[in-house]
Amino acid sequence: MLGALRTNSMLILMCVLAAACVASALVIVHNQYQVRTLITNIERGQEESRRLQDEARELSIEFTKVSLPRYIAAKAAEMGLEVGRNENSVILKPKPVPRFVTRDAKDKGEQS
Repeated sequence: MLGALRTNSMLILMCVLAAACVASALVIVHNQYQVRTLITNIERGQEESRRLQDEARELSIEFTKVSLPRYIAAKAAEMGLEVGRNENSVILKPKPVPRFVTRDAKDKGEQS
């Protein structure tokens, strides 16, 4: 009877250990899958970041190019516009803005 109990307990212990090994193996495989998924997402994000940085550089170069006076003059000439000269320009002079007295200035004037 004691020998049968030992044999059964050893069999149960081996089954429990085998189940624990299988469970830990499944957890390891699942974690590796998650790591690969996260690494793929990171690499996609980095590639998108590189692409956006390249696009930003290209836009900066293009903006610099189109803001040059020579480029603006050439495009204006293509549209049939002419260069501004004194004969065809009107200079507007702004009216002087009245100087407003602040509350601090009034207080200082009353104290004197």
